[in-house]
Amino acid sequence: MSEPNITFFDIPSLCKPQAWSPNTWKARLVLNYKQIPYKTVWVSYPDIEETLKKIGGKPTGVKPNKGGGAPLYTLPAILDESGDTPIVITDSLAIAEYLDAKYPGRPVLPKKGTDLEPAFEKFFERVVDEPLTTVMLGPTLEIQDAQSKPYWARTRRDWYDLNPSEISPEGPVREGHWKEVEKGFDSLAELVGGDNPGQWAAGGNEPTRIDFIIVAWLIWVKVVSPDEWEKRVKPLNGGRWNNLLKRTEAWQTVG
Repeated sequence: MSEPNITFFDIPSLCKPQAWSPNTWKARLVLNYKQIPYKTVWVSYPDIEETLKKIGGKPTGVKPNKGGGAPLYTLPAILDESGDTPIVITDSLAIAEYLDAKYPGRPVLPKKGTDLEPAFEKFFERVVDEPLTTVMLGPTLEIQDAQSKPYWARTRRDWYDLNPSEISPEGPVREGHWKEVEKGFDSLAELVGGDNPGQWAAGGNEPTRIDFIIVAWLIWVKVVSPDEWEKRVKPLNGGRWNNLLKRTEAWQTVG
């Protein structure tokens, strides 16, 4: 059997399976749903910039705070070698757009109203991602591999001016942070389903990338902090988010 034409670059961990990052899961779920063959290359944090530069990948932002505004290279990324000239795509939305254009079967982005995706991501970042990141930075440090852990701790300390374990310490502070997470999921539930929690987020008969954004963050909690998943997230909104995970299990494979 020939090698897949697409290489997917992801971040390893001590978890089994290794895939944990919500940002990379956003793209992996799209590949799986669209049934596009690919192979995974695991890249530890200190090697991401060099790896992407070597294959021609573009930065996706600038390094915050003490990073001094230098270009920031992040995963996910894909390398498509199906044509005469290899194509590298970074950023999960750009990857989804590229895959929908090249492999139009099982589309994940709406053909109309393209502003929906960035608008939803801004909303999701504000109400779910930000409070969830606050409680997840500490546990996430502990699942990094030996190569990534010092780098991850140092860069997050530079970004947040605190060690990851200090951002949401156990006790009343952390309980307050989890209350904000609950509020965020309440707001999300009102936006994407209301009285019909069984429907897909965009209201159609098939999932879209919006569903996969939500699922990616749910996987992050479940894989990295399974006890808090069971206690704090799984029961939220009548078990709605756990049901969403179950509905998308077929696309949660790690190739």
